[in-house]
Amino acid sequence: MDSPFIVFKFLHIALMFTAVASAVIPEVVLHAVENTRDTRSIITMAHIAERIGKVLPVLFIGGAIFGLLAAWTGQMDFTAPWLIATYVLFVTAIVAGILFSDPWVGRLKKSAVAAGDTQTAELIAVINEPRAKIASAWLMLTIVVIIALMVFKPGA
Repeated sequence: MDSPFIVFKFLHIALMFTAVASAVIPEVVLHAVENTRDTRSIITMAHIAERIGKVLPVLFIGGAIFGLLAAWTGQMDFTAPWLIATYVLFVTAIVAGILFSDPWVGRLKKSAVAAGDTQTAELIAVINEPRAKIASAWLMLTIVVIIALMVFKPGA
């Protein structure tokens, strides 16, 4: 019977698309806003990113659970190379977000609040942090590779 597989696959795709959009859109917009050096806009966008970030674990974990249920009900091989690569990339993207992106958003917001309507050296330093830009680029690349792995299933 395909119906549990189809339902779980749909829920997996729906939650993961929602999670990815919820992670990527604030990330991209915040980097665009930071380049304006407008502290009020930075504070507002950082606040929005932090609020959205609170629901991301639920979306990603829910999506992962439905993905595993889809694989199980679809009798897929959990050890297929494309799935193993996806697991590893998924975890590294989450770790990069936790270790680099999330703390950077906090530092950016804090330095923008402290700066008021001026551009302080601290604010400029946080805006120019290469780790934040590298983490964002890693996130975007990881998402593209995961989508490619899920669509093309190399080696399957």
